[in-house]
Amino acid sequence: MKLILYAVPFFFVLIAVELLVDRWRAMPTYRLADTINSLSTGVLSTTTGLLTKGVGLVTYGVALKYLAITELPEDSLWVWLFAFVFYDFCYYWHHRLGHERNVLWAAHSVHHQSEDYNLSTALRQTSTGFIFGWIFYLPMAVLGVPLLVFVTVATLNLLYQFWVHTRHIPKLGWFEWFFVSPSNHRAHHAQNALYMDRNFGGVFIFWDR
Repeated sequence: MKLILYAVPFFFVLIAVELLVDRWRAMPTYRLADTINSLSTGVLSTTTGLLTKGVGLVTYGVALKYLAITELPEDSLWVWLFAFVFYDFCYYWHHRLGHERNVLWAAHSVHHQSEDYNLSTALRQTSTGFIFGWIFYLPMAVLGVPLLVFVTVATLNLLYQFWVHTRHIPKLGWFEWFFVSPSNHRAHHAQNALYMDRNFGGVFIFWDR
C-alpha cells in the first residue's frame, strides 16, 4: 500500500505529460468533468483502501497459517517469480468474473464508466471490490506464498496497469503476445462488442490465448 502512495505523485506527473502530448499531437483525450470524476473516484478508493485492505490481508494471513499445504521461503527468487505470475493468474479470474457476474460487475463497472481513455482512467477504481476480491487470491495462501511476497507482487501488478491506460502508445510488436499493453488494453475498454470482455490479465496477456 505504501508503494501505491509513493507512486501517486508520479501518476500526476505522467498525467501532466500526457496532457502536453495531447496538445502537441492535437489529439485530446481528456475532458475536465470526466477527469475530475476519475480523480475523485481514485481519491475515494485510496482513502477507503487504507481501511478495507485489512480485510484481505487478515483473511490471507489466517488462510496462510491454517490452510497452507507448504511454507515457501521468503528469500527465494523463484518464489517471487512464481508468486508474480500466479498472482496475475488469480487476478485474471478475478477480473474476468468481474465482467461476467453481475454481483462482481457492480464493483468493477466503476472503472469502465469513463467515456475517455487516458491515464486518469487508471485511477478510477472501486471502493467495494474488497468484499469479494480476497476470495480469488486464497490459492496463493494455500500454496504457502508468504504475506510479504503476496503484498509486494499485488502492488507491482497494480502499478504496472497504470501505464497501459493511454491512447498515445501504439502497438508494441512481440511485446503484445506476452504482456498487457496500451493497445490490447484499449481493446479491453472498447465499446465494440467484438472486443469487449477480453484481455483480463493485469500484466500477462497469454491467459486469453
